[in-house]
Amino acid sequence: MRQLISIILFGLLTSTVTTTSFAAVEKRYVSDQLRIQMRSGPGNEYRILRSLPSGEHLVYLEESEDKNYTKVNVRGTEGWVLTRFLLNEPIAKEKLILTERELSSVQAELNTLKSQAADLADEKSTLAGDRSSLNRENKKLEKELKEIKEISANAIELDSKNTKLTKRNQELEIQLETLTAENARLQDDKERSFMIIGGGLIVFGIVLGLAIPAMRGGRKSSGWS
Repeated sequence: MRQLISIILFGLLTSTVTTTSFAAVEKRYVSDQLRIQMRSGPGNEYRILRSLPSGEHLVYLEESEDKNYTKVNVRGTEGWVLTRFLLNEPIAKEKLILTERELSSVQAELNTLKSQAADLADEKSTLAGDRSSLNRENKKLEKELKEIKEISANAIELDSKNTKLTKRNQELEIQLETLTAENARLQDDKERSFMIIGGGLIVFGIVLGLAIPAMRGGRKSSGWS
């Protein structure tokens, strides 16, 4: 399975590299020979500027009238090479190198995607844990809200009871004041009665004290006669 994927990637990357190369600048490549000569003009009579190895990248500039030579640019140096030694596509070795580079890039990108996937999995796990925590917190808050509502209801009921008790306490205080006043009045009446009775007894005693001697004196007088 991996070999099949590698083959498919190889084909796709080869096509991509070729298309990208032509889209950027039009290039030519030295054919799969040992070396070719780059000359100052389109012919063997011109001096050799440099020797180009197989697979060298050349930027195409123009062709001679007879199409035998092609003017190219190699890293800033312009010269002419034989057209028959040039190819429009990289040689097999160059393709292999480019493909290996692209495969390395794809592998690095794949590794990055795997790392990102792992990070996303960890983040998902973390979010799941946070969600569970939020659910627990929500249930806790709902419970607290219910308790607050119950306390509020009890507070209203207690306030109503307190109002009734306060009113009843005021009524009892009024009754107590009334009873206290009545008790004081009765106490005054009782003391007044005691004073009247005491005064009466004193008067009765005085009268009795006066009457008894008088009665005794009358009896003596009658005896003597």
